[in-house]
Amino acid sequence: MSLRHDEAIVRAALLTVHEVHIRLDLTRDEDFTSSTTITFDCARPGAQTFVDFAGTSLDRVELNGQRLTGPQWDGRRLTLDGLQRHNTLTVSGTMAYSSDGEGLHRSVDAAEGERYLYAMSFLDAAPRWFACFDQPDLKARHRLDVAAPPGWLVRGNAPMQQVEGQWRSEPTAPISSYLVTVVAGPWVELTRRHRAANGDMTLGLLARRGLAEELRRDADDLFTVTAACLTAYEDLFAVPYAFGDYLQVFAPDFNAGAMENPGCVVLREQFLHRGHITEQERASRAGTIAHELAHQWFGDLVTMRWWDDLWLNESFAEYLGHRICTEHTRYPLWAQFGLRRKTWGLSADQGPNTHPVAGNGAEDTTAALANFDGISYAKGAAVLRQLAAWMGDEAFFAGLRHHVQGHAHGNATMADLVAAWQAQGVDGLQLWLQRWLTTSGADRLRVAEGPLRLEREGTRPHALRVAVHAPDGSLRDQASLVCDLPTVPLDVRAEPGDLVLPDADDTAWAMVRPAVAGGEVTDFALQVLPDPQRASLLGNLHDAVQDAQADPGRVLQLLLRALPDEIDPTLLGAELDLARICSSTWCPPRHRAARRAALAQTCRELLAAAEPGSDRHLEVLRTLVASSDDPALLHALLEADGATSLGPEDRWAAVRRLVALGEDPRLVDAEQDRDPSSTGRLHALTARAAVPATQAKRAALRRVLTDAQASAYEIQAIARGLFLPEQDQLVAGLAVEWLGGINATAARRQGWGLTGTVRAGFPSGFADDEVRQAARRALQDPHLDRTVERALRDGCFALDCQAASWERYPG
Repeated sequence: MSLRHDEAIVRAALLTVHEVHIRLDLTRDEDFTSSTTITFDCARPGAQTFVDFAGTSLDRVELNGQRLTGPQWDGRRLTLDGLQRHNTLTVSGTMAYSSDGEGLHRSVDAAEGERYLYAMSFLDAAPRWFACFDQPDLKARHRLDVAAPPGWLVRGNAPMQQVEGQWRSEPTAPISSYLVTVVAGPWVELTRRHRAANGDMTLGLLARRGLAEELRRDADDLFTVTAACLTAYEDLFAVPYAFGDYLQVFAPDFNAGAMENPGCVVLREQFLHRGHITEQERASRAGTIAHELAHQWFGDLVTMRWWDDLWLNESFAEYLGHRICTEHTRYPLWAQFGLRRKTWGLSADQGPNTHPVAGNGAEDTTAALANFDGISYAKGAAVLRQLAAWMGDEAFFAGLRHHVQGHAHGNATMADLVAAWQAQGVDGLQLWLQRWLTTSGADRLRVAEGPLRLEREGTRPHALRVAVHAPDGSLRDQASLVCDLPTVPLDVRAEPGDLVLPDADDTAWAMVRPAVAGGEVTDFALQVLPDPQRASLLGNLHDAVQDAQADPGRVLQLLLRALPDEIDPTLLGAELDLARICSSTWCPPRHRAARRAALAQTCRELLAAAEPGSDRHLEVLRTLVASSDDPALLHALLEADGATSLGPEDRWAAVRRLVALGEDPRLVDAEQDRDPSSTGRLHALTARAAVPATQAKRAALRRVLTDAQASAYEIQAIARGLFLPEQDQLVAGLAVEWLGGINATAARRQGWGLTGTVRAGFPSGFADDEVRQAARRALQDPHLDRTVERALRDGCFALDCQAASWERYPG
């Protein structure tokens, strides 16, 4: 049962939780035991409440020294009657390891045969491994005692030591249940000392043994970024880091990018790239590190009262992470933010599931998880970036310091933060926040001619720098303005062929449509623009393609002309990504082969000119592998050695492409023999589902829809190979079956595991009438699971946009 907000309010008013002592026995293979003792006070002696516990069996319950016989327990909630003013509760039971990344997840490495465990307690998964009052505003100190097999390392939110054969932690500072974690297994651990505001502390890095080489390779970069950002945040907030040591665990089978558990952040192990790692991949990882460190203050030290203030966590970590990483490490991230994160957020903001950044009134935890999306992250960060510019850094950061210092180790709301800013003397703040944070959707800004003007659809004020660039890329004119009316004249000079770029610095949050005086934007030479303006135009084009406002074929030609001259690695990657969708999912099926061939030919030419082993070589190579229809070329790439040899991930991409083209499926078996790791096993599942044979496709579909034994990661891996855009004629009928059967998987999946399954398998690019009608039928099911419904609505909206694009741009 999902916790409702009204229930959380009642329980928070009734209880004060002091300490949670968790005792785990992890020595058994198939399950584990958990015994939790909670000390808490009750404001109304004699009252009733409930504790959250989701074990497979409830073995013993003691309340204030009395064992409860026949306790009322529905598998999730355990009723507690006759509370005293001061209470001690012990709940013991048997728990199941999870296979979906929530609760206490167990991953068995296929090559080593070793078990690795990590606990993911977000959003409401903590009761799957220990008893707790599971809501963010009932903070408590937590400590762990863990029995584990010999040779294992056990780590958690606070430093741990082995005492009498068990692992024992110090008590944590007060934290919410959703932030409690433990990791256990034969991890490889690297440490380094760091001088923090409160004295020396340990920075730690952990990974499974199979990634030990990658961990050692990247350790200097990881430690350097972590130390620089940690120091920057201590200076920014004027509050020392509060959680002892700082560990970062690269875990297998992790659902999210990372989780900000105080003192023990868990990240997906894909951040330790197997094979060559590019500068952009390092930069993206650095941004994640900075994001999770921001949470140590904004989210962990000061925590939202309820999930409707989720943006207080994610928007701030997103904004601060990009800013701090840019200003304090060697990784500038704002271009990456505009081209990756903003694109993700704008897509969510114009879709059917759009919602305000703040004040969504999540009635329960299920609704809160649904809003954990590009709006809470990217849009919120973009709005905060504008807010900092509007009120000035001095007032903006003074308000943040006041907020964090005033609510340290407690909980706070949006109103508390606004009050902290208002204390800095900022005028007009409430109206500004109302326009930007409590309204949904993205405004539209369009350059119109005759006379030259900016037209706005929406209600928000937009502070912009408008730039006019001549056909050779030189700056002809520019002006700064605030667009706060439906039509604003542009006091700039533009001649025929000039590009008028209304958001030249890429700081707006809107669907921006630039113009070329007397011509088409897709005819302008992207490559002649300076870097910031090139990034802005590229982001505008990406959004316009997905909005059915730009011809994917013409955009592809613009990109193919620009790619040979692109030297910026961030922009190169974004241009290649946009070229791929313009030749696949957003391209009418009858043109896909020809456009893939054009992209592949350009990549072959770029590859020949690139320095072997360079980042440029690798970025182009990856796009060539994804777009080539030439089996001989792909075989040659697999056989290359030296500087041009493929790493494990890129080898799997080539194998998947080969079998999708109809090559011998035994290639998959050979590659799995070469890479017997758990990661290799998942790649093999995707590749086998990509085989263009009816029997293989039907077997894959059956597993996705009916397999109750496979982990969520295995099912998602299969789903990713099922509906390939170039196989539309083979599997269009199966897409209809998938849409008719996917809701039934909600009986076997939940949370992120369910969302990931729907998104991984959705038949993107299959926008014909039959599939879209099946999608509409699926959405009309009166028994449609809420999680499935949200993911389906996003996918169906994309299909409708693709269909509109195909109709508008048929050639």
